[in-house]
Amino acid sequence: MINKTQVLAKRLVSDKLFFNGAMIFIFVMAGNFFNYLFQIAMSRSLSVSDYGTLNSLLSLLVITSIPSGALTAFSAKNISNNLAAGDITGARKFIKYTVIKTFLYDCLFLALFIVCIPFLMKFMKIDSYFYYIITGLAIFLIFPFSLLLGSLQGSRMYLSLGLFSSLSSIIKFILAVVLIYAGLKVAGALFSVAVSPLIIIAAGAAVLFSYLKNRQDKGDDKYTAIYKTEENALNTGRFYFLFLFLVLLFYTFFTNIDLITVKHFFPAYKTGIYSVADILGKIILYFPSAIVLVMFPEVSHAHATNSKTKHILLKTIFITFLMCSFLEIFYILFPDKIISFLMGAKYITSAPLLTLYGLSMFPFAFINIFINYFMAINNSKILIPMFLFSICEILLFYMFHYSLREIILIIMITGWAVMFTLFIYSFYGELALFLKKFLPI
Repeated sequence: MINKTQVLAKRLVSDKLFFNGAMIFIFVMAGNFFNYLFQIAMSRSLSVSDYGTLNSLLSLLVITSIPSGALTAFSAKNISNNLAAGDITGARKFIKYTVIKTFLYDCLFLALFIVCIPFLMKFMKIDSYFYYIITGLAIFLIFPFSLLLGSLQGSRMYLSLGLFSSLSSIIKFILAVVLIYAGLKVAGALFSVAVSPLIIIAAGAAVLFSYLKNRQDKGDDKYTAIYKTEENALNTGRFYFLFLFLVLLFYTFFTNIDLITVKHFFPAYKTGIYSVADILGKIILYFPSAIVLVMFPEVSHAHATNSKTKHILLKTIFITFLMCSFLEIFYILFPDKIISFLMGAKYITSAPLLTLYGLSMFPFAFINIFINYFMAINNSKILIPMFLFSICEILLFYMFHYSLREIILIIMITGWAVMFTLFIYSFYGELALFLKKFLPI
């Protein structure tokens, strides 16, 4: 028994996905720990209404920053492919070229956001123009930050990726506490979110280019063309970026539009109560994210070298299932105690919502795996179902918004429908063989 345990332990340690995932997991958990310390500090320092306002603006930031998520995956994919081919010079040129393009589009995007502020103020019922300006600053800085993280991910510099990601959360928390203590309230919290990436961008860029230069100096820059047996219609150019953008757009809508919807249809106090269920419930979504961060470049690298990828997907699904199930058990058994201990007794009415919201995030943890897998193998099949279900969710919100429980049930129904659809897309061949073997026609 002891020998079998030792053999299993050695296999796990030698498994790249497990080892790198475990390392990233530690850093991501450290980052998430400070992210939730930020939320706890804000929930206890702000009124229920102000806390709801803050998280509504943060959800707006997430949605408006969707192109930055596409930029992360786009840069990770390109750099991963370049390094898989031994083209280090190509990777460095790609980063420099993308920095210039990112800055130009960033300025254009910020200008567009400023133009839309009057409409946003009316829709979200938040009258402070200054809040939106700070949110715009956060949008501007998140693009170069996302490019940096994607470059580190594509280079498989997992230690640096985890370290800089967690440091950003630590800086945000410390700065927010100082500014809140100074009496800036919502504006202080938003400002901490906006400026926290600045130091990380400078330090991370220096580490990344030093790494690539060292590899080039060692003679690793030996480009060899990789010929694939089947060329996919997608490539790592503009169409691929558009594919990434649309997939992340639909996914982000699924998981963030609800808080903006609640802010529109419900009073500020109820938005604050809902925000607690939203923030804590999304731990289930973010808890296994470290495994997905490692999966993407590993699948991309394997796909670029024409190797098998399904075993990586299955391992990621299995690990994610264990992690999410562990958390949901606590949400079912102790929702009131969790909320009272972390966020304060004034949010205790959110307890019934937390259990339900946790269940609604369960399928989205797997959806995140599937969309990263499809992005890594350049497969655009998921665009149509993602689009249709996102439209369906918005329509359901519009028709059924009489209670906070209804909002969460809509998220849950949509999530499970999307998850099963993407599961069929991913394992269509295997399912067809299974049915053919056990259900002969």
